[in-house]
Amino acid sequence: KSYLSLMWLLTKEIQPGERRWIVGPTYRSLKSTTWPILRAIMRQHEGAVINESDLSIKLPNDSEIALKGSEQENNLRGAGLDMVVMEEFSYIKPHVYEEIIYPMLTTTQGEALFIGTPNSFDHLYDYYLRGQSDPDWKSWKFKTIEGGFVEEDEIKRIKSNMDGRLYRQEMESSFETTGNRAAYNFDRDIHVKKADELAQNRWIGMDMNVDYMTAVIACEYTDG
Repeated sequence: KSYLSLMWLLTKEIQPGERRWIVGPTYRSLKSTTWPILRAIMRQHEGAVINESDLSIKLPNDSEIALKGSEQENNLRGAGLDMVVMEEFSYIKPHVYEEIIYPMLTTTQGEALFIGTPNSFDHLYDYYLRGQSDPDWKSWKFKTIEGGFVEEDEIKRIKSNMDGRLYRQEMESSFETTGNRAAYNFDRDIHVKKADELAQNRWIGMDMNVDYMTAVIACEYTDG
């Protein structure tokens, strides 16, 4: 994911004064994963000034590429932002993008890439759904084997030693319900379908002992 993030962030020519960021869950996580790769790339760029403490790089045309941890979210506020990667987005509070990052992109008509491993049906899943229906968004899922970094034999060994739900989530980019389920073989991609129309007979059930409250809506259909 780190390689893909950097490829997306650096493919376009960097214009004078641009700011491009990768925002991750924590400063420490980015420093140990993405930063060594970015630093190695930018060392080949003549005139690049590398700041190890800020995880930032200044280019001769006054542009900036930086890695930012979201744990100190108010430190992210500032002027315009041209491109941003929200890395491991499931583990970043959703309001960090909506309230802080997105307004910075609007001033430049900037672009955003959201990337991460599925973690149940959270805000990453909500954004994935946007990419399946909203023309302004695009979304994709890729299995680990498709990345080319893990051999097929190793994938097989992982599958034989990992819980089925966890394997699908971690290796096959599948959004899975966490915890035990009454309907253990329920699959949203298979069993959830959009009705052509709603029946007149409807029931609503609510469970107030679950946080957040859960509800189910049922319709009765008859052939006659």
